[in-house]
Amino acid sequence: MRTRLVLLIVACIVAGACSDDAGPERAAPTTTAVPTSTYDVDEAMDGVREDVVRLVMERDGLDRAAAEVRADELMERGVDTEVVDQQFSLFANWMDNHQSHPVLGRHWTEDEAECAVVTMIQVEGIGRTGALMNGASVGGMAVADALSLVQPVGYCTDLLALMKTDMVDLGVPQDPDCLLAGVGEEDVAKWFVALFMHGREGFNAAMGEDLDLTCPAGS
Repeated sequence: MRTRLVLLIVACIVAGACSDDAGPERAAPTTTAVPTSTYDVDEAMDGVREDVVRLVMERDGLDRAAAEVRADELMERGVDTEVVDQQFSLFANWMDNHQSHPVLGRHWTEDEAECAVVTMIQVEGIGRTGALMNGASVGGMAVADALSLVQPVGYCTDLLALMKTDMVDLGVPQDPDCLLAGVGEEDVAKWFVALFMHGREGFNAAMGEDLDLTCPAGS
């Protein structure tokens, strides 16, 4: 079970925010590009219930029996199973495919990948997260959509360190530390926003504005 996603669901249960009472952002995402998840939702929800019981015991000072009753009330009142199922489907799809994410996904740790998708769900909601995942493209995206794809990754990873690693793996002849001197994480994030908006040419142009192109080969 993925701890961050469980905590997200537990938090929205206790806050009463897991029911299907939202507007357009809760619309079901397009699923044509999303494979069927093999994630065991029932097993995961058993774990969620246990975490809710523990949270209620700590928060309200109840014994276990009373906390179980309270937890069941919260889950019955606060959980829309379709919403939770969408959360797990998005999560499973992301974790299965994050290595192909254009924002250096091949270099993310599992924890970083988990953090990024949970952050996106928290910020964007289920429907918009699904739409962003299905509609992501290299080039042709609106600035708001591009930012929504890049910012969670920037929050959960060190984009500058990932870029250095990528340059080493690609065998760039210049020293990455020289090339990236004076470059910050926000600059790297800007490059990937340009990638989603303007394609590879936009990425290269944005990166070229910030790299130290005076670095000699073998430096």
